[in-house]
Amino acid sequence: MKYERLTKLFYKLDDVAYRDEVIKRKNSYGSYSTSLMIRGFRKEHLTDDSFELFYVNTHDLMNLNNEVLLNSSKISSLISKLPDFVVQPYFNKLIINEAQSNNEIEGIRSTKKELKEALSESELSEPKNKRFVGLMKTYHYIEKVKLFENVQDFRTLYDNLVADEVKSADAPDGKMFRKGYVEVNDGNVTTHIGISTEEKIIEALGALIKYLQDESHPALYRYMVGHYYYEYIHPFYDGNGRTGRLIVGSYLSRYLDKYSAITFSYAVNKDKAKYYKALEEIPSPLNLGDMTFYLISMLELLSTGQRGIIEDLELNLMKLERIKQYIQKEKWEKNKEERDLLYLMISINVFVDDQVILSVQELMRLSSKSRHIVNRVMDYLVQEGYVELVSKKPKAYKICDDCLESILPS
Repeated sequence: MKYERLTKLFYKLDDVAYRDEVIKRKNSYGSYSTSLMIRGFRKEHLTDDSFELFYVNTHDLMNLNNEVLLNSSKISSLISKLPDFVVQPYFNKLIINEAQSNNEIEGIRSTKKELKEALSESELSEPKNKRFVGLMKTYHYIEKVKLFENVQDFRTLYDNLVADEVKSADAPDGKMFRKGYVEVNDGNVTTHIGISTEEKIIEALGALIKYLQDESHPALYRYMVGHYYYEYIHPFYDGNGRTGRLIVGSYLSRYLDKYSAITFSYAVNKDKAKYYKALEEIPSPLNLGDMTFYLISMLELLSTGQRGIIEDLELNLMKLERIKQYIQKEKWEKNKEERDLLYLMISINVFVDDQVILSVQELMRLSSKSRHIVNRVMDYLVQEGYVELVSKKPKAYKICDDCLESILPS
């Protein structure tokens, strides 16, 4: 029998058959109960119903779980083929895309230039401009984000990640979290109302931590259920979406790989309608707490993000082979240092930014060559028409368009 949404079956079946189907789902061998309770929500209001969240490990869900695991393995394999000097800049590009998407989902204005500068500032002990620095630092070390062991950890993440971006009127007014009413509005109607009172928020977050530690639930399902429940709790007046997506990313980075984890918000941003529909269907009184279709939607989004990275890496690795063929020509045998720096610049241009400008300092760091060697080599590459000087103070260079076109015709 095809596994269908309970909200649909309510109208297809008579009352007895509908109730029998619910009982069958909750008691089947593939069913998982979470012990997490939610209130029903209908027509912009909470209902008197309460449901325990559960899901059934259907064939579709298992296939998606396997697909995500295989994608992660493929990403790790492709990353291992990158030149060492490209790996961190490539990850930085993904971080910036992810942070920009996370901000766009929440309607926060930011530019990739701002985020790139914030990423650089995040490596300083005392950044000059704090805007987005916490966000970028957390993404940069996403696989090292501390696992959540007590309720205070959620407030710590909030303080590190978004506190500087939240208006003072929306700052937490309880001991750790909000103590007042909060709702989510899509511009027309109320789509969610967060848990009331700080005491209940703390209790629910404690239940969430306990659930995230429950290894009897498959990891990917557990993290996505945890993501929903955090958004359901809505512990802050503002910043719940950004912290919630970062929380699921931090768990995914440990279980899968940091590249898969870092693309979640990017995938959500490309299909926000699917994401919000999946979230909003769960508390429907006719759904009775079934999370199966929500999990299918979340894993589909995650897999889509992974496939985007795989396609990008595969295409660029093919370009890298073309670059290698070019620099293996006889003319470079006597100019090995020039060859190495040209290879470095073109590779970063391909994998990171087709308009990348690299300073002498950055070239020294990426190539592990001295300032004297970098200056000498760049003078030669400028003279030969491979690169152009775009800034004198500090010295910075970019690949000439003609050079790129000759190696990698568009």
